[in-house]
Amino acid sequence: MTDKKQKVGPQGTQVFDLSEVESLLAKELKEQHTDGNGHPALVGISKPFSGQKFLLTQKKYQVGRTADSDIRIDEPSVSSTHAKVVYVEDQWKVVNLLSSNGTYVNGDKVSESDIYPGDQIRFGGVEFMFCLIDDKGKSKHGAGGSSTFAKVAIVGTVVIAALAAAAYLFMK
Repeated sequence: MTDKKQKVGPQGTQVFDLSEVESLLAKELKEQHTDGNGHPALVGISKPFSGQKFLLTQKKYQVGRTADSDIRIDEPSVSSTHAKVVYVEDQWKVVNLLSSNGTYVNGDKVSESDIYPGDQIRFGGVEFMFCLIDDKGKSKHGAGGSSTFAKVAIVGTVVIAALAAAAYLFMK
């Protein structure tokens, strides 16, 4: 959790807001997919793209809202021709193009930036993590395989239920 006062429901149940859940998801993705092995990919963090994987098997991708974009993000904050993700001289980069709402790497607005496994990339209001995906997680562009978000949500629900039960027994 953060330094902020923790929100607790009437029976001691922890209450999370969406930004906290997205932060937990990002942390889990970073721990699972930054070991230096695997295929580069953008994995969705923010809804409705949570867990969606875009494998980067070519050297250049156009990111935008149009149907002809290589990585299509149909969301109002994403421009038609928003950015490109390229592999140049053994390095992945993100380059802002004609975006109205900007391209960000780890919270910093960029015109061009090298990206590394674990970096969070935001196109307008839609956030992804640059990850390395092993062969088991291999999927086609835009097709979400096993969703890390779903796994985190299940684990989070179990933890919350266990904490609620412990709080109930403690208050008895």
